[in-house]
This record gives sequence, structure tokens and C-alpha cells, in this order.
Amino acid sequence: MKIDYSQYPDKNGHFGIYGGKFAPETLMAALEELNEQYESVKNSAEFLQELNEDLINYV
Repeated sequence: MKIDYSQYPDKNGHFGIYGGKFAPETLMAALEELNEQYESVKNSAEFLQELNEDLINYV
């Protein structure tokens, strides 16, 4: 069976029936805000260029 991982994680952070988020409740609002910001820039050329440069130089 071949699984298409491009659809994961879903909007709740789940990978099929598995996964999710485990973090202290006090961090959940900040994590949600971080996720919203990431979703808004993840496909922008500027973000992808900066990410690529960081991967080349630091990873």
C-alpha cells in the first residue's frame, strides 16, 4: 500500500489516525499563531529562498 504523505499532517496536526500535538496548554496559543504564520508564507518565493539558503548554509 502506498501512502500519499503530501496530505499530512491534516489541519489538526494528525497523520492519519496517529499524531497530533503534545505541548503544554500554556504554549498552545503561541503554537497556533506560529502555524498560522507559517501557512501564510510557506509557498511564497521569498520564504522558500530564505529557507533554501538556511538549509544550504546551516544544515
